[in-house]
Amino acid sequence: MIEISSSCCNSGDRGKKNSPYEKNPPYDLTLAFIGNPSVGKSVFFSRLTGVGVEVSNYPGTTVSLKTGNVKVKDRTIEVVDLPGIYSLGVANEDEKVTKRFLIEDSPDVIINVLDASRLERNLYLTLQLLELDIPMVIALNQVDLAAELGILIDTDKLSELLGLPVVPTVATWGVGLDEVVLVALEEAGKVQKHHRVRYSQWIRQALSGIDHAFPNTSQSVKIAALLNDAEFVELCCMPPEANAILSSARRFRQNLEIDHGISVPDTVARDLYGESGFIVDSVVSSFEPKKRFRDRIDRVLTSPNFGIAVLISALLLTFLLVFRIGGFLETWIVNDLFEPYIIQPIEEMTLGMAPVLRNLILYSLRGVEAGFAIAIPYIAVFYAILSIFEDSGYLTRAAFILDNLTHKLGLHGRAVIPLVLGFGCNVPAIMAVHALGTRREKRIASLLISLVPCSARTVIILGLVGTFVGFWPAVSIYVLEIVIIAAMGWILGRTLPGQKSGFIMEMTPLRKPELKSTLRKTWMKSREFLYIAFPLLLAGSAALGIADALGLLSIFQDFVEPISVGLLGLPAFAATALVFGILRKEMALQILAVLAGTANFAAVMTPLQMYQFAVITTIYVPCVATIAVLKHELGTKDTAMIVTFTIGLALVAGVLIRIFGPLFL
Repeated sequence: MIEISSSCCNSGDRGKKNSPYEKNPPYDLTLAFIGNPSVGKSVFFSRLTGVGVEVSNYPGTTVSLKTGNVKVKDRTIEVVDLPGIYSLGVANEDEKVTKRFLIEDSPDVIINVLDASRLERNLYLTLQLLELDIPMVIALNQVDLAAELGILIDTDKLSELLGLPVVPTVATWGVGLDEVVLVALEEAGKVQKHHRVRYSQWIRQALSGIDHAFPNTSQSVKIAALLNDAEFVELCCMPPEANAILSSARRFRQNLEIDHGISVPDTVARDLYGESGFIVDSVVSSFEPKKRFRDRIDRVLTSPNFGIAVLISALLLTFLLVFRIGGFLETWIVNDLFEPYIIQPIEEMTLGMAPVLRNLILYSLRGVEAGFAIAIPYIAVFYAILSIFEDSGYLTRAAFILDNLTHKLGLHGRAVIPLVLGFGCNVPAIMAVHALGTRREKRIASLLISLVPCSARTVIILGLVGTFVGFWPAVSIYVLEIVIIAAMGWILGRTLPGQKSGFIMEMTPLRKPELKSTLRKTWMKSREFLYIAFPLLLAGSAALGIADALGLLSIFQDFVEPISVGLLGLPAFAATALVFGILRKEMALQILAVLAGTANFAAVMTPLQMYQFAVITTIYVPCVATIAVLKHELGTKDTAMIVTFTIGLALVAGVLIRIFGPLFL
């Protein structure tokens, strides 16, 4: 028998002392909202905290945690919204971060939000959370929807079986929210005599064996060791103890699999689902609900034929609304607000200033203008539409319909929305990859999105090629881009190392979106761009201005002339225009006109050169705002790799067009 120190996650001794997630200012209590995706957890969180929310990456990861605070009975409560997960496994970063937070930061109370209409699936995670011995309260959400589906739940019986307080709630209307928080405050510090999973005979024997060798180890650590979840054990125990437990558990696991021919992970999962089923059978009574019109709509939305038609229509409508409304707002912001009332007056005021100072001011203002022209018109409009799709339940149906197609690109159905969003603006599209499960999928999706021709690139394609070369050559650029994206997705899906995740997304019931919830989600997601990308956009604009004033752009133009003129056959001034396109893609066309001395590009460029310029602009270096969010989501190294790769790909495409273009243009 080996004595294990109290470092091994015994009840009540998890320390916040070594937590990487510092709480500042200090709080009297920490509540953590946790649950499956789409259970209403975030709705609860936003209703409770309002708009005073901080979004920050968990240390060492790209997973964002939302934190806020609320005053209750003269106590300052910290509220943390953890990522939506299905289990405390190791399948993706969200699960790993949630597990780390619960072990290392040990919130005072967990508020486990369950969807009453999908209780059995939700209880799988609940049973795992119980083994952590952290005080917990169940928020049984969407009881109104469950009743519509013919599901009635005996909350008192459920509370008795779980050994936890259970509060029925309706998140979208705020029903039960206050009660959940007050009950959570009462449970803080209590030692709950909650339900324990009764595992099958062989698993119990293995746990008993581990317990005999390590009697002071918690149940959660023993289960994790038996499942070979080394990360969990190492988070809970000091290295010597962790290694000893994992080694012992490995022997028990191997003996079980050899002697009895059972898979330990599969058996544990079966036991958890069996326990969930038993609880559901004990507390749920069903009746035949009325047939509803929404059920007929649901069948259409998920059918192989009509579902695709509806999805294409929805995506086209999304793109049209984002492009039309975004374009209208952008024109108003730029032409009717910034240019006449801010840019032009300050240009006149700074005429006598030193070139460096003048450019610093003007280019910084251009960066502010670009930020507002992106964030308000395109990002906010798209996120409003996305929130409607999400709250209505259509988002999961769209992902389900296109899952097979996106799998061929090394992704799964959830990636559909970010990829489509890229046609409006790459910035919110990159931000949307956060919903993907693994870092591998985020990297693939981010690269593909960086190649998607956004609305700003569309301005160049239509304004240059569509106007001066022809309609079909302009269309061919979109076809070329789609071919490149599909080819890159196919190659990356088969060559990029990293963990692949299965596609698990439950069909949330169709429901009517709530306006207040839509507006709240739109604001919270839009402001993330303002906080993350805006400062870098401003800094990048200022740097370009200083470089221009110091003559560095002219030096750059001379330096790259062997490539831009010699290799690609473009006019010398085109290289400088491409540099300005990094600030905003459509600025490449504006600067091209300035440097050419005319907006009649046919007078200074051949059709082949215009086609080349448009293709290179759609492929090379994403704009500064996109680079900013790439860095936030993926880190500096991956961002640099994407930037470098797109430059190389753009050069290759440009050379091939110069060689073979005369055959078609």
